[in-house]
Amino acid sequence: MNRNEIEFYNNNVPAIRRALERIANALENQNQFIVNTIKGQKHKAAYEAEQAELYTDDIKAQDDALNKETQEELDTHHDYLHGLVQDLDNDAYYEFCNTHCLPASDTVAVSNYITDLDYDEVLGIIKELEEEYPFGGKSDDQANEDVIESQMTHEYENNDRDIRETARMYSGELQHGHFSTKKECILDYVTNEFGSQGARYTDIIKFAYYLNHTNGSKFNPTRDRGYYSLGMSGRSAYLIRGGKDFLVKGINKEGNERYFALSFVESATDYWKYI
Repeated sequence: MNRNEIEFYNNNVPAIRRALERIANALENQNQFIVNTIKGQKHKAAYEAEQAELYTDDIKAQDDALNKETQEELDTHHDYLHGLVQDLDNDAYYEFCNTHCLPASDTVAVSNYITDLDYDEVLGIIKELEEEYPFGGKSDDQANEDVIESQMTHEYENNDRDIRETARMYSGELQHGHFSTKKECILDYVTNEFGSQGARYTDIIKFAYYLNHTNGSKFNPTRDRGYYSLGMSGRSAYLIRGGKDFLVKGINKEGNERYFALSFVESATDYWKYI
């Protein structure tokens, strides 16, 4: 190796090697940056897809819950209207069928017509029947209690405030977990408030109303009775069936028919029946 070759090797080759190493490092870093960028983009896309799916599921769950609640409320009004029509006398029933172009002799057709009504239609017919027939579509219990309601005195209004305060107390107990359901609150109220005397229909319906509206307007027997009475009639009569305890009817010591909790009725009377 001559002098020029030795100088080239000693001076240029190391510099070239260092330059190549820098290029290699730069390429490696660039490649790693690209890899990291791709990974980040994939992670972001996966995260956004997951969040979108969760959001969609949440919206769907909310929609399903709302639709279920709306359908249950509509079913409740359908049941109430069925009861109103069933309790009409013959003349009123035929008038109802003529008004709505229904065959009075075909009870299935009448029932299907009521079931197919939408929300506004069913509420409209309920209002018409309640206004046209003050006692039409109401049980004997409801009719008798309506007469009592129409004759309320100042003392009775004071009792109304007592019921509201009692309902507020039960609502607090329910929130603190001392009761599991509103049904339990109502049964406990009937037993502890009325004991062996038993509760009247209106006592129970009014308490149920205030349990849901502790700060609401005063109970109105025309406006509020229908909805809350469905806990004691129709397909959703949860107060008179289901579970270990529910309401039954019994004869108290004064000979009056009253409502009792099944868990208590035999302590109050030997004469009772399932509803």
